[in-house]
Amino acid sequence: MTPEEAYSLRLITDVRVTEIGLIHVETWMNRDDYASALFLNGRKITRGLNEWGPLYLQGKLYYVRSEREKSHLVMQENFGEPAELLSLGKIKKFALHRKGILIVGEEVADRMKPMITERLKYRFDGRGLLRTRQSLYLYDGELRKLVSGDFDVTDVASNGNRVVITSTVDGDDYGLSNVYEVDVDTGELKRLTKGENSISAVAVNEEGEVAFLGHRRGKTPWAVRHVFLIDEEREYQCGKTCGSSVITDLFDSVTERLIFKGDQLLSLGQEGGSVNVYLLSDGKSEDLTRGELVVRGFDYNGELAYFYTAPEKPSLLQYKGRTYDPNPQVNGITPARVHSGVQGWGLIIDREAPTILFVHGGPHMAYGNAYYIEFQFFVKNGYNVIFCNPRGSQGYGEDFAEACVGDWGGGDMQDILQFTRDAITQFGLKGKLGITGGSYGGFMTNWMVTQTDLFSAAVSERGISNLVSMCGTSDIGFWFNAVEAGIQDPWSPESIDRLMRSSPIYHVKRVRTPVMLIHGEEDYRCPIEQAEQFYTALKMNGVPTRLIRYQGDGHEHARRGRPENVRDRLKRKLEWFDLHLGKK
Repeated sequence: MTPEEAYSLRLITDVRVTEIGLIHVETWMNRDDYASALFLNGRKITRGLNEWGPLYLQGKLYYVRSEREKSHLVMQENFGEPAELLSLGKIKKFALHRKGILIVGEEVADRMKPMITERLKYRFDGRGLLRTRQSLYLYDGELRKLVSGDFDVTDVASNGNRVVITSTVDGDDYGLSNVYEVDVDTGELKRLTKGENSISAVAVNEEGEVAFLGHRRGKTPWAVRHVFLIDEEREYQCGKTCGSSVITDLFDSVTERLIFKGDQLLSLGQEGGSVNVYLLSDGKSEDLTRGELVVRGFDYNGELAYFYTAPEKPSLLQYKGRTYDPNPQVNGITPARVHSGVQGWGLIIDREAPTILFVHGGPHMAYGNAYYIEFQFFVKNGYNVIFCNPRGSQGYGEDFAEACVGDWGGGDMQDILQFTRDAITQFGLKGKLGITGGSYGGFMTNWMVTQTDLFSAAVSERGISNLVSMCGTSDIGFWFNAVEAGIQDPWSPESIDRLMRSSPIYHVKRVRTPVMLIHGEEDYRCPIEQAEQFYTALKMNGVPTRLIRYQGDGHEHARRGRPENVRDRLKRKLEWFDLHLGKK
């Protein structure tokens, strides 16, 4: 299999149940960009110029068409010629209101001007320097700002009368948000939530009741999420956590969704490595879908439509008992469960072949019952693949998710090593071992090669080598690294010493394993200086190493990077493992 073949997929990325039938969005890679189009009842109805976000009401179809530097809100009446209503630098979401169209978006930024800030948070991955912020707009023939400032509006919901938003007005530096009611005439805000909240989605039902998906635990990335009914002061749990923390390398860019119809709420919920749709009503939580799969998105309007991924299939759409597969030619290899202390899987083709261990990011994300482009690519190229959810992973309860906090590279590493030994025994694996991972998985890859010579080759992507320097260079490092390390002030001498001793760079003299480092030039989450430090140290100590830098890509380079870069990284990873693992 070539990288071009691995990424020749069409992914379902949105779905809407409407009075005229089912509208869905498909996304695919062109040679040097992404494209997407809207489909009505299986028939393509837009041109495929990166259209997304469909809403249909009273004979009018609204959607967004995105370009590299601008987004346009488009309306088609009775599916006639599309009319462009307005343009912004970016449109994140829009909702319909009796007085017009509510839009969360931001203006085009002038990137040539000096950047002046007095904020801790002045840059963000995927957005770069925060020269503009996400605001709430109202379009009623003219576009005007309703809510704006040195903070972000992150979501909007309306029942046509009441308008609520989520915004970082009171917690911007730390990514904390609250729910606010908006007066559409004045833009005045009324805060509806208390405390320190992390909110993924908000919804309003026909009666104007408000619900949100998230947690109320402040700066605790490991917290289990719930669905909260603000007016009733009630909360629901879906499986082990509401929403989804299952990570994939599919380029679908889906976002969390919460639906509120009458007294019924619908949300995704995660249990281990599976994600399903849950119905929340009358104090009860019921799973509407079941199975070893990962639902990526859904809609409900008396009938449920949802799209999901499974280990053998990248993207499937389910509606009215029918399944639509945009990739009938793709049939991935089914993983086997590995019998170990943590949940994990193996894609095993030949016990004599080399094996690659993958480590997920987060650390509070999880692998699951999904299709992984990269896993299937390496299997098709002669490698076994193993992967697991060590302590710190979400989907197994909050105690398990918190268990790596203050202990990165401790118990989590032991879980991964024991899982690897168990997989070797269960499948009788004889070949050499490689290791790879991104973000926290890149940290663990770097850390592993300083602690053991078990692996004959390593590839670290968008990784972490120095937890101290990351506190001053990452968009979230100044608080995230601190809470994950179990410290309050990362700049005290004691904390600096603790962070350094927990950093791979501190132990770099022990490395003997050949390491390739892959990083996006515009990564603000784990900045490229993390790879630069480790590369230089390895090079000066005579360890075989290589650094791959991708211009124009940020932290999401492996999932939503420039297509030519995404394909190139698979090619270069394969070459590295072929060189050092001696593929059979």
